[in-house]
Amino acid sequence: MLIDINNSSFSLTLENQQLIQEYFQLALLETLSESEAQRILEIIEIAQHDEFLSFWLNEADHLIGHQLNLIDENECKNQQAILQEYLDAKYLEIKQLT
Repeated sequence: MLIDINNSSFSLTLENQQLIQEYFQLALLETLSESEAQRILEIIEIAQHDEFLSFWLNEADHLIGHQLNLIDENECKNQQAILQEYLDAKYLEIKQLT
């Protein structure tokens, strides 16, 4: 599976697009060689200094989680519901203060 990062509203350099694609492909491998693991670390290190790349690597991790069935959809929905309740409560609290 390939990530379609060309249709995003975020402006990415060609280099970043290639890094994201490489990261995604490496992360989906069943096993990594030492050089492949090192390459993932290099990409992550680059992302520590590039907000857009970091964002897209997080998105790739989410997709990878789905691809590998590591994400429990029910748990995600429960967490989203809890977050929504919290945000609604905070919104009401702020609205009452103003």
